[in-house]
Amino acid sequence: MMGYLHQRAVKGYLTFNTLVFDDELSLAEKTLEQIALAGVDAIIVQDIAVAKLAGLLAPDLEVHGSTQMTITSAEGVALAAELGLSRVVLARELSLKDIARIAQVSPLELEVFVHGALCVSYSGQCFSSEAWGGRSANRGQCAQACRLPYELMVDGELKDLGPYRYLLSPGDLYALKQVPELVRLGIASLKIEGRYKSSDYVALTTAAYRKAVDEAFAGVALSVTEGEEGGLEQVYSRGLGDYFLSGTNHQKVVSGRAPRHRGRLAGKVLKVLPDRVHIESYLDLKAGDGIVFDAANWRSPEEKEEGGRIYEVKSLEVKGLEVKNSGKQLELRFGRGDINFKRIRPADLIWRSHDPSLDKLVKVYSEAKKPLRTLPLSMKVNGRLGEPLGLEVEVIGLDKSLTLHSEKSLEQAQNQALDKDTLHKQLSKLGGSHYHLASFESEVEAGLFMTLGEINALRREAVSQLDELLAKTLPRHIHHDVLKTWQSQLEMPENLTQKPQLHLLVRNNEQLEAALSLVKDESLIRSITLDYLELYGLKPAVEAIKAKGICARVASPRILKPSEENIYHFLCKLDCDLPCALAACSINSKILSLKTLN
Repeated sequence: MMGYLHQRAVKGYLTFNTLVFDDELSLAEKTLEQIALAGVDAIIVQDIAVAKLAGLLAPDLEVHGSTQMTITSAEGVALAAELGLSRVVLARELSLKDIARIAQVSPLELEVFVHGALCVSYSGQCFSSEAWGGRSANRGQCAQACRLPYELMVDGELKDLGPYRYLLSPGDLYALKQVPELVRLGIASLKIEGRYKSSDYVALTTAAYRKAVDEAFAGVALSVTEGEEGGLEQVYSRGLGDYFLSGTNHQKVVSGRAPRHRGRLAGKVLKVLPDRVHIESYLDLKAGDGIVFDAANWRSPEEKEEGGRIYEVKSLEVKGLEVKNSGKQLELRFGRGDINFKRIRPADLIWRSHDPSLDKLVKVYSEAKKPLRTLPLSMKVNGRLGEPLGLEVEVIGLDKSLTLHSEKSLEQAQNQALDKDTLHKQLSKLGGSHYHLASFESEVEAGLFMTLGEINALRREAVSQLDELLAKTLPRHIHHDVLKTWQSQLEMPENLTQKPQLHLLVRNNEQLEAALSLVKDESLIRSITLDYLELYGLKPAVEAIKAKGICARVASPRILKPSEENIYHFLCKLDCDLPCALAACSINSKILSLKTLN
Protein backbone atom coordinates (compact mmCIF):
# COMPACT_ATOMS: atom_id res chain seq x y z
CA MET A 1 0.00 0.00 0.00
CA MET A 2 2.75 2.46 0.88
CA GLY A 3 4.52 1.66 -2.41
CA TYR A 4 1.30 2.34 -4.32
CA LEU A 5 0.93 5.72 -2.59
CA HIS A 6 4.55 6.76 -2.93
CA GLN A 7 4.54 5.96 -6.66
CA ARG A 8 1.97 8.73 -6.91
CA ALA A 9 3.81 11.11 -4.57
CA VAL A 10 1.11 10.70 -1.92
CA LYS A 11 1.95 10.38 1.77
CA GLY A 12 0.37 7.64 3.82
CA TYR A 13 -0.51 8.16 7.48
CA LEU A 14 -1.63 5.29 9.69
CA THR A 15 -3.84 5.57 12.76
CA PHE A 16 -2.34 3.88 15.81
CA ASN A 17 -5.00 5.67 17.74
CA THR A 18 -6.00 3.33 20.57
CA LEU A 19 -5.07 3.63 24.21
CA VAL A 20 -2.66 0.79 25.04
CA PHE A 21 -2.83 -1.28 28.22
CA ASP A 22 0.34 -2.27 30.08
CA ASP A 23 0.20 -5.91 28.99
CA GLU A 24 -0.04 -4.79 25.35
CA LEU A 25 3.11 -2.67 25.28
CA SER A 26 5.27 -5.48 23.94
CA LEU A 27 2.86 -6.11 21.06
CA ALA A 28 2.65 -2.36 20.46
CA GLU A 29 6.45 -2.20 20.17
CA LYS A 30 6.53 -5.01 17.58
CA THR A 31 3.67 -3.43 15.63
CA LEU A 32 5.33 0.00 15.59
CA GLU A 33 8.52 -1.59 14.26
CA GLN A 34 6.62 -3.16 11.35
CA ILE A 35 4.82 0.13 10.66
CA ALA A 36 8.14 1.97 10.47
CA LEU A 37 9.74 -0.63 8.20
CA ALA A 38 6.72 -0.59 5.88
CA GLY A 39 7.50 3.02 4.98
CA VAL A 40 4.52 4.69 6.67
CA ASP A 41 5.12 8.45 6.57
CA ALA A 42 3.53 9.20 9.95
CA ILE A 43 1.42 7.60 12.65
CA ILE A 44 -1.54 9.33 14.31
CA VAL A 45 -1.71 8.54 18.03
CA GLN A 46 -3.80 9.33 21.09
CA ASP A 47 -1.76 7.54 23.77
CA ILE A 48 1.25 9.56 24.95
CA ALA A 49 3.05 6.34 25.89
CA VAL A 50 2.77 5.22 22.25
CA ALA A 51 4.12 8.61 21.13
CA LYS A 52 7.12 8.23 23.43
CA LEU A 53 7.67 4.59 22.45
CA ALA A 54 7.55 5.37 18.73
CA GLY A 55 10.01 8.23 19.15
CA LEU A 56 12.52 5.98 20.91
CA LEU A 57 11.96 3.03 18.58
CA ALA A 58 12.05 4.82 15.19
CA PRO A 59 13.23 8.43 15.57
CA ASP A 60 12.66 9.24 11.87
CA LEU A 61 9.03 8.11 11.93
CA GLU A 62 6.80 11.18 12.23
CA VAL A 63 4.21 11.15 15.01
CA HIS A 64 1.01 13.20 14.80
CA GLY A 65 -1.23 13.91 17.77
CA SER A 66 -4.80 12.74 17.21
CA THR A 67 -7.84 14.90 17.86
CA GLN A 68 -8.49 12.38 20.66
CA MET A 69 -5.59 13.95 22.56
CA THR A 70 -8.06 16.81 23.10
CA ILE A 71 -5.53 19.55 22.40
CA THR A 72 -7.39 22.80 22.94
CA SER A 73 -4.67 25.34 23.77
CA ALA A 74 -1.19 26.55 22.89
CA GLU A 75 0.05 24.90 26.09
CA GLY A 76 -1.26 21.57 24.83
CA VAL A 77 0.59 22.02 21.55
CA ALA A 78 3.77 22.87 23.48
CA LEU A 79 3.50 19.65 25.49
CA ALA A 80 2.94 17.70 22.27
CA ALA A 81 6.18 19.22 20.97
CA GLU A 82 7.95 18.03 24.12
CA LEU A 83 6.70 14.52 23.37
CA GLY A 84 8.36 14.65 19.95
CA LEU A 85 5.25 15.17 17.82
CA SER A 86 5.53 17.05 14.52
CA ARG A 87 1.83 17.78 14.00
CA VAL A 88 -1.33 17.88 16.10
CA VAL A 89 -4.97 17.59 15.07
CA LEU A 90 -6.77 20.19 17.15
CA ALA A 91 -9.97 19.40 19.02
CA ARG A 92 -13.09 19.78 16.87
CA GLU A 93 -14.74 22.05 19.41
CA LEU A 94 -12.50 25.08 18.80
CA SER A 95 -13.65 28.26 17.10
CA LEU A 96 -11.73 30.01 14.35
CA LYS A 97 -10.66 32.60 16.94
CA ASP A 98 -9.33 29.83 19.20
CA ILE A 99 -7.46 28.26 16.29
CA ALA A 100 -5.97 31.62 15.32
CA ARG A 101 -4.62 32.19 18.84
CA ILE A 102 -3.01 28.75 18.87
CA ALA A 103 -1.61 29.08 15.34
CA GLN A 104 0.16 32.34 16.21
CA VAL A 105 2.47 30.61 18.70
CA SER A 106 2.42 26.95 17.62
CA PRO A 107 5.84 25.31 17.09
CA LEU A 108 4.14 22.42 15.27
CA GLU A 109 2.07 21.90 12.16
CA LEU A 110 -1.66 22.14 12.87
CA GLU A 111 -4.39 20.02 11.34
CA VAL A 112 -8.08 20.90 11.57
CA PHE A 113 -11.26 18.88 11.04
CA VAL A 114 -13.42 20.48 8.36
CA HIS A 115 -16.07 17.93 7.43
CA GLY A 116 -17.96 14.98 8.86
CA ALA A 117 -19.29 13.48 12.07
CA LEU A 118 -18.96 15.21 15.43
CA CYS A 119 -18.85 13.56 18.85
CA VAL A 120 -21.26 14.72 21.52
CA SER A 121 -18.28 14.85 23.89
CA TYR A 122 -14.86 16.29 23.33
CA SER A 123 -13.03 13.77 21.15
CA GLY A 124 -11.16 11.34 23.37
CA GLN A 125 -13.23 12.27 26.41
CA CYS A 126 -16.37 10.17 25.85
CA PHE A 127 -16.76 7.26 28.29
CA SER A 128 -20.46 6.50 27.83
CA SER A 129 -19.90 3.51 25.56
CA GLU A 130 -17.40 2.04 28.01
CA ALA A 131 -19.61 2.74 31.04
CA TRP A 132 -22.77 1.26 29.54
CA GLY A 133 -21.50 -1.53 27.33
CA GLY A 134 -17.83 -2.14 28.08
CA ARG A 135 -16.88 -0.82 24.62
CA SER A 136 -14.38 2.01 24.93
CA ALA A 137 -14.44 4.79 22.35
CA ASN A 138 -10.76 5.26 23.17
CA ARG A 139 -10.11 1.67 22.11
CA GLY A 140 -11.81 1.99 18.73
CA GLN A 141 -15.05 0.36 19.90
CA CYS A 142 -17.51 3.25 20.23
CA ALA A 143 -21.05 1.85 20.34
CA GLN A 144 -22.49 5.20 19.20
CA ALA A 145 -24.62 5.74 22.30
CA CYS A 146 -25.11 9.33 21.18
CA ARG A 147 -27.13 8.12 18.18
CA LEU A 148 -29.84 6.48 20.32
CA PRO A 149 -33.23 8.02 21.23
CA TYR A 150 -33.66 9.33 24.78
CA GLU A 151 -36.42 10.52 27.08
CA LEU A 152 -36.09 13.63 29.21
CA MET A 153 -37.17 13.97 32.85
CA VAL A 154 -37.83 17.53 34.06
CA ASP A 155 -38.40 17.93 37.81
CA GLY A 156 -39.34 14.27 38.05
CA GLU A 157 -41.84 14.34 35.21
CA LEU A 158 -41.45 12.92 31.70
CA LYS A 159 -41.33 15.73 29.15
CA ASP A 160 -43.03 15.35 25.77
CA LEU A 161 -40.23 15.93 23.26
CA GLY A 162 -42.34 15.70 20.14
CA PRO A 163 -40.12 14.78 17.18
CA TYR A 164 -36.92 15.63 19.07
CA ARG A 165 -35.86 12.36 20.69
CA TYR A 166 -32.19 12.21 19.67
CA LEU A 167 -30.90 14.55 22.35
CA LEU A 168 -27.22 13.61 22.05
CA SER A 169 -26.82 13.23 18.27
CA PRO A 170 -24.84 16.12 16.72
CA GLY A 171 -25.03 17.16 13.09
CA ASP A 172 -22.10 16.94 10.68
CA LEU A 173 -19.36 19.53 10.40
CA TYR A 174 -19.22 21.56 7.17
CA ALA A 175 -16.44 24.13 6.89
CA LEU A 176 -15.99 24.59 3.14
CA LYS A 177 -16.62 28.33 3.41
CA GLN A 178 -14.06 28.64 6.22
CA VAL A 179 -11.24 27.15 4.09
CA PRO A 180 -9.85 30.55 2.95
CA GLU A 181 -9.50 31.65 6.58
CA LEU A 182 -7.88 28.35 7.61
CA VAL A 183 -5.39 28.71 4.77
CA ARG A 184 -4.66 32.29 5.86
CA LEU A 185 -3.97 31.04 9.40
CA GLY A 186 -1.33 28.65 8.08
CA ILE A 187 -3.14 25.38 8.85
CA ALA A 188 -1.05 22.54 7.40
CA SER A 189 -3.78 20.01 6.66
CA LEU A 190 -7.55 19.63 6.54
CA LYS A 191 -9.13 16.44 7.89
CA ILE A 192 -12.32 14.97 6.45
CA GLU A 193 -14.04 12.33 8.59
CA GLY A 194 -14.68 9.22 6.52
CA ARG A 195 -15.49 6.31 8.83
CA TYR A 196 -17.71 3.77 7.00
CA LYS A 197 -18.38 6.30 4.24
CA SER A 198 -18.95 5.42 0.57
CA SER A 199 -16.61 6.10 -2.33
CA ASP A 200 -19.16 8.68 -3.57
CA TYR A 201 -18.75 10.60 -0.32
CA VAL A 202 -14.95 10.42 -0.57
CA ALA A 203 -14.98 11.65 -4.17
CA LEU A 204 -17.33 14.60 -3.70
CA THR A 205 -15.98 15.89 -0.40
CA THR A 206 -12.30 15.68 -1.28
CA ALA A 207 -12.95 17.31 -4.68
CA ALA A 208 -14.86 20.19 -3.05
CA TYR A 209 -12.20 20.90 -0.42
CA ARG A 210 -9.34 20.45 -2.92
CA LYS A 211 -10.92 23.09 -5.12
CA ALA A 212 -11.44 25.44 -2.15
CA VAL A 213 -7.81 25.06 -1.03
CA ASP A 214 -6.47 25.67 -4.54
CA GLU A 215 -8.61 28.79 -4.90
CA ALA A 216 -7.43 30.09 -1.53
CA PHE A 217 -3.77 29.66 -2.45
CA ALA A 218 -4.40 31.28 -5.84
CA GLY A 219 -5.91 34.28 -4.06
CA VAL A 220 -9.27 34.03 -5.79
CA ALA A 221 -12.67 34.10 -4.12
CA LEU A 222 -14.30 30.84 -3.10
CA SER A 223 -16.54 29.72 -5.96
CA VAL A 224 -18.67 27.07 -4.27
CA THR A 225 -22.04 26.78 -5.98
CA GLU A 226 -25.44 25.89 -4.58
CA GLY A 227 -25.27 22.65 -6.57
CA GLU A 228 -21.91 21.69 -5.04
CA GLU A 229 -23.18 22.41 -1.55
CA GLY A 230 -26.33 20.42 -2.24
CA GLY A 231 -24.24 17.51 -3.51
CA LEU A 232 -22.27 17.34 -0.26
CA GLU A 233 -25.48 17.38 1.75
CA GLN A 234 -27.06 14.78 -0.53
CA VAL A 235 -24.21 12.26 -0.47
CA TYR A 236 -24.08 12.15 3.36
CA SER A 237 -25.35 14.48 6.04
CA ARG A 238 -26.95 14.49 9.46
CA GLY A 239 -27.39 18.22 8.97
CA LEU A 240 -24.40 20.24 7.81
CA GLY A 241 -23.14 23.32 9.66
CA ASP A 242 -19.97 25.19 10.64
CA TYR A 243 -20.97 24.63 14.29
CA PHE A 244 -18.07 25.18 16.73
CA LEU A 245 -15.91 26.98 14.15
CA SER A 246 -18.32 29.91 14.29
CA GLY A 247 -18.73 29.73 18.08
CA THR A 248 -20.48 27.53 20.61
CA ASN A 249 -24.22 27.01 20.16
CA HIS A 250 -25.28 23.59 21.44
CA GLN A 251 -28.86 23.87 20.24
CA LYS A 252 -27.55 24.46 16.73
CA VAL A 253 -25.18 21.46 16.88
CA VAL A 254 -27.88 19.01 18.04
CA SER A 255 -31.17 19.30 16.19
CA GLY A 256 -32.48 16.15 17.92
CA ARG A 257 -34.71 14.96 15.10
CA ALA A 258 -32.68 12.10 13.59
CA PRO A 259 -29.38 10.27 14.22
CA ARG A 260 -28.49 9.25 10.67
CA HIS A 261 -28.10 10.37 7.10
CA ARG A 262 -31.31 11.26 5.33
CA GLY A 263 -30.13 13.40 2.45
CA ARG A 264 -31.65 16.79 1.65
CA LEU A 265 -34.89 18.19 3.00
CA ALA A 266 -37.14 17.99 -0.06
CA GLY A 267 -40.55 19.14 1.10
CA LYS A 268 -43.60 18.62 3.30
CA VAL A 269 -46.69 16.44 2.85
CA LEU A 270 -49.88 18.42 2.16
CA LYS A 271 -52.35 15.64 1.38
CA VAL A 272 -52.30 11.84 1.38
CA LEU A 273 -54.37 9.97 -1.24
CA PRO A 274 -54.82 6.18 -1.53
CA ASP A 275 -52.02 5.81 -4.10
CA ARG A 276 -50.14 9.13 -4.17
CA VAL A 277 -49.27 12.23 -2.15
CA HIS A 278 -49.47 15.98 -2.66
CA ILE A 279 -46.52 17.89 -1.31
CA GLU A 280 -44.98 21.33 -1.02
CA SER A 281 -41.59 20.89 -2.70
CA TYR A 282 -38.36 22.59 -1.63
CA LEU A 283 -36.19 20.93 -4.30
CA ASP A 284 -36.41 20.21 -8.00
CA LEU A 285 -37.69 16.64 -7.59
CA LYS A 286 -37.84 14.28 -10.56
CA ALA A 287 -38.69 10.72 -11.46
CA GLY A 288 -36.05 8.30 -10.18
CA ASP A 289 -35.25 10.26 -7.01
CA GLY A 290 -35.30 8.26 -3.81
CA ILE A 291 -37.26 9.81 -0.94
CA VAL A 292 -38.14 8.94 2.65
CA PHE A 293 -41.10 10.23 4.69
CA ASP A 294 -40.09 11.59 8.10
CA ALA A 295 -42.81 10.84 10.64
CA ALA A 296 -40.76 11.68 13.73
CA ASN A 297 -43.48 14.00 15.01
CA TRP A 298 -45.97 11.17 15.61
CA ARG A 299 -44.25 7.80 15.24
CA SER A 300 -41.83 5.93 17.50
CA PRO A 301 -38.19 6.34 16.41
CA GLU A 302 -37.75 2.56 16.32
CA GLU A 303 -40.44 2.13 13.63
CA LYS A 304 -39.53 1.70 9.98
CA GLU A 305 -40.02 4.78 7.83
CA GLU A 306 -41.80 4.72 4.49
CA GLY A 307 -39.83 5.54 1.38
CA GLY A 308 -39.08 4.60 -2.22
CA ARG A 309 -38.38 5.80 -5.75
CA ILE A 310 -40.52 8.48 -7.36
CA TYR A 311 -42.26 7.06 -10.44
CA GLU A 312 -43.91 10.25 -11.68
CA VAL A 313 -43.97 13.96 -10.77
CA LYS A 314 -46.89 16.23 -11.70
CA SER A 315 -47.20 19.92 -11.01
CA LEU A 316 -50.37 21.08 -9.24
CA GLU A 317 -49.71 24.66 -10.31
CA VAL A 318 -51.19 26.53 -13.31
CA LYS A 319 -51.49 24.16 -16.25
CA GLY A 320 -49.34 24.75 -19.31
CA LEU A 321 -46.63 26.72 -17.52
CA GLU A 322 -43.07 25.41 -17.58
CA VAL A 323 -41.85 25.66 -13.99
CA LYS A 324 -39.16 24.00 -11.95
CA ASN A 325 -40.39 21.55 -9.35
CA SER A 326 -39.10 23.52 -6.36
CA GLY A 327 -41.17 25.79 -4.16
CA LYS A 328 -44.24 24.35 -5.85
CA GLN A 329 -47.10 22.01 -5.03
CA LEU A 330 -46.47 18.63 -6.62
CA GLU A 331 -48.15 15.25 -6.92
CA LEU A 332 -45.82 12.29 -6.42
CA ARG A 333 -46.60 8.79 -7.65
CA PHE A 334 -44.62 5.66 -6.80
CA GLY A 335 -44.25 2.10 -8.04
CA ARG A 336 -47.02 -0.27 -7.03
CA GLY A 337 -46.51 -1.64 -3.53
CA ASP A 338 -43.51 0.57 -2.76
CA ILE A 339 -45.33 2.77 -0.24
CA ASN A 340 -47.86 2.09 2.51
CA PHE A 341 -49.79 5.37 2.28
CA LYS A 342 -51.67 4.63 5.52
CA ARG A 343 -48.42 5.31 7.38
CA ILE A 344 -48.03 8.83 5.98
CA ARG A 345 -49.70 11.93 7.39
CA PRO A 346 -50.00 15.58 6.36
CA ALA A 347 -47.14 17.73 7.69
CA ASP A 348 -44.64 14.82 7.51
CA LEU A 349 -41.30 16.05 6.22
CA ILE A 350 -39.85 14.53 3.05
CA TRP A 351 -36.13 13.91 2.49
CA ARG A 352 -34.47 13.11 -0.81
CA SER A 353 -32.28 10.16 0.14
CA HIS A 354 -30.82 9.59 -3.33
CA ASP A 355 -30.30 11.77 -6.40
CA PRO A 356 -29.36 9.72 -9.51
CA SER A 357 -27.93 12.81 -11.20
CA LEU A 358 -25.12 12.78 -8.62
CA ASP A 359 -24.10 9.30 -9.79
CA LYS A 360 -23.02 10.75 -13.14
CA LEU A 361 -20.82 13.30 -11.40
CA VAL A 362 -19.19 10.70 -9.18
CA LYS A 363 -18.41 8.50 -12.20
CA VAL A 364 -15.92 11.15 -13.30
CA TYR A 365 -13.81 10.08 -10.33
CA SER A 366 -14.69 6.42 -9.83
CA GLU A 367 -14.60 5.29 -13.48
CA ALA A 368 -11.79 7.45 -14.81
CA LYS A 369 -9.93 5.77 -17.68
CA LYS A 370 -6.68 7.42 -16.59
CA PRO A 371 -5.37 8.96 -13.36
CA LEU A 372 -6.94 12.32 -12.54
CA ARG A 373 -3.66 13.50 -11.03
CA THR A 374 -0.33 12.76 -12.72
CA LEU A 375 3.25 13.68 -11.85
CA PRO A 376 5.21 16.04 -14.14
CA LEU A 377 8.31 14.63 -15.83
CA SER A 378 11.30 16.33 -17.36
CA MET A 379 12.97 14.33 -20.17
CA LYS A 380 16.22 14.88 -22.03
CA VAL A 381 17.39 12.61 -24.86
CA ASN A 382 20.86 12.45 -26.39
CA GLY A 383 22.57 10.24 -28.92
CA ARG A 384 25.21 9.83 -31.57
CA LEU A 385 25.69 7.48 -34.48
CA GLY A 386 26.46 3.93 -33.37
CA GLU A 387 25.54 4.55 -29.72
CA PRO A 388 22.35 3.76 -27.75
CA LEU A 389 19.77 6.49 -27.33
CA GLY A 390 20.20 8.01 -23.87
CA LEU A 391 17.25 9.19 -21.79
CA GLU A 392 17.45 11.28 -18.61
CA VAL A 393 14.18 11.44 -16.65
CA GLU A 394 13.37 13.51 -13.58
CA VAL A 395 10.16 13.74 -11.55
CA ILE A 396 9.82 17.49 -11.19
CA GLY A 397 9.65 18.64 -7.57
CA LEU A 398 10.52 15.26 -6.02
CA ASP A 399 14.28 15.13 -6.56
CA LYS A 400 13.90 11.69 -8.16
CA SER A 401 15.76 10.98 -11.41
CA LEU A 402 17.26 8.17 -13.46
CA THR A 403 19.25 7.61 -16.66
CA LEU A 404 18.74 4.70 -19.06
CA HIS A 405 19.67 3.70 -22.60
CA SER A 406 18.02 1.90 -25.47
CA GLU A 407 19.03 -1.69 -26.21
CA LYS A 408 19.86 -0.94 -29.84
CA SER A 409 22.14 1.76 -31.24
CA LEU A 410 21.27 4.70 -33.45
CA GLU A 411 21.78 4.14 -37.20
CA GLN A 412 22.26 6.39 -40.20
CA ALA A 413 18.85 7.31 -41.58
CA GLN A 414 18.06 5.96 -45.05
CA ASN A 415 14.75 7.76 -45.45
CA GLN A 416 13.13 9.74 -42.61
CA ALA A 417 15.48 10.75 -39.77
CA LEU A 418 14.53 11.21 -36.15
CA ASP A 419 13.68 14.75 -35.19
CA LYS A 420 12.73 16.45 -31.91
CA ASP A 421 9.01 16.39 -32.66
CA THR A 422 8.98 12.62 -33.32
CA LEU A 423 10.90 11.88 -30.14
CA HIS A 424 8.63 14.16 -28.11
CA LYS A 425 5.50 12.55 -29.55
CA GLN A 426 6.63 9.00 -28.73
CA LEU A 427 8.04 9.73 -25.27
CA SER A 428 4.99 11.73 -24.19
CA LYS A 429 2.63 8.78 -24.73
CA LEU A 430 2.27 8.23 -20.99
CA GLY A 431 -1.49 7.69 -20.91
CA GLY A 432 -2.52 5.11 -18.33
CA SER A 433 0.53 5.83 -16.18
CA HIS A 434 0.59 8.38 -13.38
CA TYR A 435 3.03 10.69 -15.20
CA HIS A 436 2.85 13.39 -17.86
CA LEU A 437 5.63 15.00 -19.86
CA ALA A 438 6.05 18.62 -18.80
CA SER A 439 9.51 19.46 -20.14
CA PHE A 440 11.50 18.01 -23.06
CA GLU A 441 14.95 18.56 -24.58
CA SER A 442 16.73 16.74 -27.40
CA GLU A 443 20.46 16.58 -28.16
CA VAL A 444 20.32 13.83 -30.76
CA GLU A 445 22.58 14.28 -33.80
CA ALA A 446 20.80 15.03 -37.07
CA GLY A 447 20.27 12.36 -39.73
CA LEU A 448 19.95 9.37 -37.35
CA PHE A 449 17.30 6.68 -37.15
CA MET A 450 15.79 4.31 -34.57
CA THR A 451 12.57 2.33 -34.81
CA LEU A 452 9.52 3.69 -33.02
CA GLY A 453 9.16 0.34 -31.26
CA GLU A 454 12.61 0.76 -29.70
CA ILE A 455 11.75 4.28 -28.52
CA ASN A 456 8.46 3.06 -27.07
CA ALA A 457 10.28 0.25 -25.24
CA LEU A 458 12.65 2.84 -23.75
CA ARG A 459 9.65 4.89 -22.57
CA ARG A 460 7.98 1.85 -20.98
CA GLU A 461 11.23 0.92 -19.22
CA ALA A 462 11.52 4.49 -17.90
CA VAL A 463 7.99 4.30 -16.43
CA SER A 464 8.73 0.91 -14.84
CA GLN A 465 11.98 2.11 -13.25
CA LEU A 466 10.34 5.32 -12.03
CA ASP A 467 7.57 3.29 -10.37
CA GLU A 468 10.16 1.14 -8.64
CA LEU A 469 12.23 4.15 -7.60
CA LEU A 470 9.30 6.03 -6.08
CA ALA A 471 7.87 2.97 -4.35
CA LYS A 472 11.19 2.07 -2.74
CA THR A 473 11.07 2.45 1.03
CA LEU A 474 13.90 4.45 2.49
CA PRO A 475 15.83 2.51 5.15
CA ARG A 476 14.87 3.38 8.71
CA HIS A 477 17.03 2.94 11.75
CA ILE A 478 15.22 0.87 14.37
CA HIS A 479 16.30 0.79 18.02
CA HIS A 480 15.45 -2.68 19.28
CA ASP A 481 14.44 -3.68 22.83
CA VAL A 482 13.44 -0.10 23.63
CA LEU A 483 10.70 -1.28 25.96
CA LYS A 484 13.03 -3.29 28.19
CA THR A 485 15.37 -0.33 28.56
CA TRP A 486 12.49 2.04 29.15
CA GLN A 487 10.85 -0.15 31.80
CA SER A 488 14.14 -0.65 33.64
CA GLN A 489 14.44 3.13 33.96
CA LEU A 490 10.95 3.29 35.49
CA GLU A 491 11.60 0.77 38.26
CA MET A 492 10.82 2.13 41.72
CA PRO A 493 13.77 2.79 44.03
CA GLU A 494 14.03 0.42 46.99
CA ASN A 495 14.21 3.15 49.65
CA LEU A 496 10.57 4.25 49.24
CA THR A 497 8.57 4.20 52.45
CA GLN A 498 6.53 1.06 52.97
CA LYS A 499 3.89 2.89 55.00
CA PRO A 500 0.54 2.89 53.17
CA GLN A 501 -0.88 6.23 52.11
CA LEU A 502 -4.34 7.37 51.12
CA HIS A 503 -5.01 10.05 48.51
CA LEU A 504 -8.67 11.10 48.40
CA LEU A 505 -10.67 12.92 45.74
CA VAL A 506 -13.84 14.83 46.62
CA ARG A 507 -16.34 16.60 44.39
CA ASN A 508 -18.36 18.74 46.82
CA ASN A 509 -18.21 20.28 50.31
CA GLU A 510 -20.22 17.46 51.87
CA GLN A 511 -17.66 14.91 50.74
CA LEU A 512 -14.84 17.20 51.89
CA GLU A 513 -16.30 17.46 55.39
CA ALA A 514 -16.59 13.69 55.56
CA ALA A 515 -12.96 13.31 54.45
CA LEU A 516 -11.66 15.87 56.95
CA SER A 517 -13.54 14.16 59.77
CA LEU A 518 -11.39 11.07 59.16
CA VAL A 519 -8.12 12.94 59.70
CA LYS A 520 -6.40 11.90 62.95
CA ASP A 521 -2.98 12.67 64.39
CA GLU A 522 -1.47 9.60 62.71
CA SER A 523 -3.74 9.66 59.69
CA LEU A 524 -2.84 7.72 56.56
CA ILE A 525 -4.49 10.44 54.45
CA ARG A 526 -1.70 12.26 52.67
CA SER A 527 -3.64 14.40 50.19
CA ILE A 528 -7.13 15.52 49.23
CA THR A 529 -7.86 16.58 45.66
CA LEU A 530 -10.74 18.97 45.02
CA ASP A 531 -12.52 18.10 41.77
CA TYR A 532 -15.30 20.69 41.97
CA LEU A 533 -17.62 21.47 39.09
CA GLU A 534 -17.44 25.20 39.90
CA LEU A 535 -14.47 27.34 40.86
CA TYR A 536 -16.56 28.99 43.58
CA GLY A 537 -15.71 27.61 47.02
CA LEU A 538 -12.25 26.27 46.13
CA LYS A 539 -10.28 28.79 48.18
CA PRO A 540 -11.91 28.10 51.59
CA ALA A 541 -11.83 24.37 50.83
CA VAL A 542 -8.06 24.50 50.21
CA GLU A 543 -7.56 26.45 53.43
CA ALA A 544 -9.60 23.88 55.41
CA ILE A 545 -7.46 21.02 54.05
CA LYS A 546 -4.18 22.79 54.79
CA ALA A 547 -5.35 23.62 58.30
CA LYS A 548 -5.47 19.87 58.95
CA GLY A 549 -1.87 19.51 57.75
CA ILE A 550 -2.92 17.63 54.63
CA CYS A 551 -1.56 18.21 51.12
CA ALA A 552 -4.25 20.11 49.14
CA ARG A 553 -4.57 19.54 45.43
CA VAL A 554 -6.99 20.96 42.87
CA ALA A 555 -8.15 19.25 39.69
CA SER A 556 -8.45 21.93 37.07
CA PRO A 557 -11.13 21.90 34.35
CA ARG A 558 -10.63 19.05 31.90
CA ILE A 559 -10.63 21.53 29.02
CA LEU A 560 -8.90 24.90 28.88
CA LYS A 561 -9.31 26.93 25.70
CA PRO A 562 -7.42 30.02 24.57
CA SER A 563 -8.64 33.16 26.40
CA GLU A 564 -9.32 31.10 29.55
CA GLU A 565 -5.95 31.89 31.14
CA ASN A 566 -7.74 33.58 34.06
CA ILE A 567 -8.84 30.15 35.30
CA TYR A 568 -5.23 28.98 35.23
CA HIS A 569 -4.01 32.04 37.12
CA PHE A 570 -6.77 31.68 39.73
CA LEU A 571 -5.85 28.05 40.41
CA CYS A 572 -2.17 28.90 40.74
CA LYS A 573 -3.00 31.56 43.36
CA LEU A 574 -4.64 28.91 45.56
CA ASP A 575 -1.12 27.99 46.71
CA CYS A 576 -1.67 24.23 46.54
CA ASP A 577 1.27 21.95 47.26
CA LEU A 578 0.78 20.36 43.83
CA PRO A 579 -0.97 22.80 41.48
CA CYS A 580 -2.56 20.47 38.96
CA ALA A 581 -3.56 23.47 36.87
CA LEU A 582 -0.07 23.43 35.36
CA ALA A 583 -0.78 20.02 33.90
CA ALA A 584 -4.37 20.48 32.84
CA CYS A 585 -3.36 23.48 30.74
CA SER A 586 -1.34 21.05 28.67
CA ILE A 587 -3.50 18.42 27.04
CA ASN A 588 -6.22 16.91 29.19
CA SER A 589 -6.96 15.09 32.41
CA LYS A 590 -5.53 11.83 31.08
CA ILE A 591 -2.06 13.43 31.13
CA LEU A 592 -2.52 15.09 34.49
CA SER A 593 -0.76 12.61 36.78
CA LEU A 594 2.03 11.82 34.33
CA LYS A 595 2.88 15.45 33.76
CA THR A 596 2.77 16.55 37.38
CA LEU A 597 4.55 13.51 38.81
CA ASN A 598 7.31 13.82 36.26
